[in-house]
Formats: sequence, C-alpha cells, structure tokens
Amino acid sequence: MNISVVKKEIKENFFAMKGSLWLFVVTLLFSGMAYSFVTVKELSLLAQTEIMMTMGKLILGLGLLITIILASVSFSSEKEQSTIESLLLTPVSRMELAWGKLFSTLFMWILVFVLSIPYIYTLGYGTNMAFAMLTFIFTAGTLIIFLFSCISIGLSIILGSSKNAMITSIIIFLISAIPSFLSTTMKKAGFGMTIEKLSPLSNVINIMKEIIINKQGLLELSSLLIPFLIWIAAGYMFLRYAVNKLEFKGGE
Repeated sequence: MNISVVKKEIKENFFAMKGSLWLFVVTLLFSGMAYSFVTVKELSLLAQTEIMMTMGKLILGLGLLITIILASVSFSSEKEQSTIESLLLTPVSRMELAWGKLFSTLFMWILVFVLSIPYIYTLGYGTNMAFAMLTFIFTAGTLIIFLFSCISIGLSIILGSSKNAMITSIIIFLISAIPSFLSTTMKKAGFGMTIEKLSPLSNVINIMKEIIINKQGLLELSSLLIPFLIWIAAGYMFLRYAVNKLEFKGGE
C-alpha cells in the first residue's frame, strides 16, 4: 500500500465540499434520530435494545451509502476527467492504486463511526450495551464496507462510467437491504427467504441482533459468519479481477 496515494485520496474525499457536507448531513440525521427517541412519546416507549438496533442500522446504512458513492466513482471519474493516463503512469502498481482508493473510502467510514459514538453512548446510557454495540459496528461495519467498496471500485473500473457504476452499486446495495423492509413472515419463504440467506448485509444485521439482543457468542453464529466471510473474499477477488483489467485501451 502506497501512503502517498492514500493521503491524496483522503484529501480529495475529506477536504472536498462533498465530504464535509456529507459528514454534516450525517450528524444532523444522527441528532434527529436520537432526539426523536428521547422526545417522541411513541418512540421513547421502545425497548432500549430496539432503539440501539435501529440506530445501529442507521449508522451502517449511512456509512455504506457514502462509501459506495465514493468508491463507485473512484476510477471512472479519473477516466472522465482525463487523468487516468497520468495515474497509470505513476511508479505505483495498479493494485496499490486500488488499495489507496479503498482505504480512502474506509477512512470516510471511520469518520462516520466516530460521529456516531456520542449518540450510541447517550442512547445506551444506564446499560452495558453501548460498548458492545460500538465494538460490533466498528468491526462488522468495516468488513461490510470493505466488501461493498471492493465491489463498487471494481464496477468503477469495469464500467468506466461514474453514473453507471454508481447506479449499479446502489442497486446491489438496495437488493442486499431488501430483507430489512420485509416482515418476519415474508423472510421465512420464497424470494424473501432467499435474499435473507444470500444478503451479506442481512447477515450482518442478524449477527448484530444475536449478539446485542440474544447475547450469543461468535462460535454460535457460524451459520451466519461463514457466508459473510465468503462474501468478503469474493468481493476482494472481484476487485483484483477488475484491477487486472485496468489498462490503456483505445485512447484511455
């Protein structure tokens, strides 16, 4: 991994107006959600575990959305701005370039996570759930964002269009998130059950539920952990495949 590439990508993402604006919007959303849980009568009656689960889903969802957008334009924007030639001519391997862009998206996720810390501690006040939730969100969130970032960067390379890569990446994210909108009954049969079992995001949510609410240990969750780890390996292999396709072609 080339540190100079990572610094360049982080600077472009964080110091650009889009990065600062997104983090500001994230803070507003976290504040609005936390305020609703405390002040709205119907929401304040929810069990603290349910409140923490909802907040955890929001943190993961926002983190995924921001990083997917950044990753999906990582290489395609270079092509559209005619800077891909100079990028590929630098004395840095193509995989190091990909890692630099990957770590810059993970850095944005870490910023989202840091912003969420005071809200989780506030909502978990008086219980021992806050530390467990933060540990889970950071660990599992980093892994799921690594997976989707690999896919989005790979699509950015293969499709070569920021618009197409972004739309495709968001569609994949939405398909993966379908089980979150289904009732328990719908998840037990047909299409809902299939998506529930295959979706890496659904696996993360189910693991979070088992750990935070049902107090299960990791060894007891192998049926959920193994498919999730397979997804991560597959996502990384897809990124490597895409990077191998990154070359000068017909005037790139």
